[in-house]
Amino acid sequence: MASLVPSSCLCANTSDHPLADEKTSTHDYNQGVKHLVDTACNLHSIPFMYILPVIPPACPSTACHPSIPVIDLDGLNELSSERRILAVQSISSACAEWGFFQIVNHGIKASLMEEMLKSVEGFFSLTWEEKMKYASDDVMNPVRYGTSLNTSTPHVLHWRDYLRHFGHPIESSFHLWPNNPSNYREVAKKYLEDVWKLAMKISSAISEGLGLEKDYIEKSLGEGCQIVASNYYPPCPEPHLTLGLSAHSDHGGLTILMQNDVDGLQVRYNGTWIPVHHVPGTLVVNIGDYLEILSNGRYKSVEHRAVVNEEKTRISIAVGHGPDLNSVIAPARSLVDEKDEPPLYKPIVYRDYMRCQQSSTVRGKEPLGIIKTNTSSTSSPSLEISYPLESASSKIPSPDN
Repeated sequence: MASLVPSSCLCANTSDHPLADEKTSTHDYNQGVKHLVDTACNLHSIPFMYILPVIPPACPSTACHPSIPVIDLDGLNELSSERRILAVQSISSACAEWGFFQIVNHGIKASLMEEMLKSVEGFFSLTWEEKMKYASDDVMNPVRYGTSLNTSTPHVLHWRDYLRHFGHPIESSFHLWPNNPSNYREVAKKYLEDVWKLAMKISSAISEGLGLEKDYIEKSLGEGCQIVASNYYPPCPEPHLTLGLSAHSDHGGLTILMQNDVDGLQVRYNGTWIPVHHVPGTLVVNIGDYLEILSNGRYKSVEHRAVVNEEKTRISIAVGHGPDLNSVIAPARSLVDEKDEPPLYKPIVYRDYMRCQQSSTVRGKEPLGIIKTNTSSTSSPSLEISYPLESASSKIPSPDN
């Protein structure tokens, strides 16, 4: 059976810690944070392995900074009109300034969203033994249940349990998805199909905003890769000492997030953490590292984090969309000029970048920094770039094969 957390944290003795609780001193943290909350009666403090050294506070008032933009996608349904132009401009501006935006009139039925949330909640309500059927130490496994961060490398634990699995192309992994709750596969299939279509619609607008052909980003994805990460953040007795997820950026192109009515998402904006408040019926969209690379830095993937609270469970469902795992990713050719706008990123196989990013215990945008070029130096040599649109069909043998 795979271990979900570093062995140094399993059945840890916390009796010498001032915040220790007798009922948690020999707890098996491999069973997840939900199990800890459910079984440790009168949990008044968190075990020391969940305590993060420094947690920068969020902006204390919504008045100190603006909220992330809210964009009406209805205009994108028109092939050519002022409303479409306005929607494209709004998305382009949000990508350049925030890297995040909320969307209304997105086309995903409210009933399907509610059904997906209930199905995910049903999965996390299963017994630990049932959920552990999907445990794996391999960050590239097509279906993974776990707790804390995605990596099994030693790290301070985070107040989160998760279920991750691949989506589009659905036929490749559908048979591996959880079949308990009994309706999970069919509900998730419908939801992920609709979200993929939505992501391609938004990608078309982003392509236009970059001055590319409407289908540029969609073509650059090749067959594409969709990953859903369902996150469960139970109430925490000392939320100021830990996080559900530390600051990070996403490895893919577009992430589309749905959550229940409990706030917790925060976005770094001009060095300050800004809360993203839940608005019923909306979805949250953010760009990831792949689009920062493709746009040659014109759009930036933005760090975000998940905070927890004392009273309510937060559930979020983040669906990421990126290129085929074996595609070579690099800046778009038309956005690069060797003299005036040289490439800012080295080409890399998407699978390799994803494995690097998901295996790291270093949060923030450190993995992206590894593939940045030294273009600020006039003596830096030019790079031979393989461009994603032209090379999307070119496959590199998988290191796992």
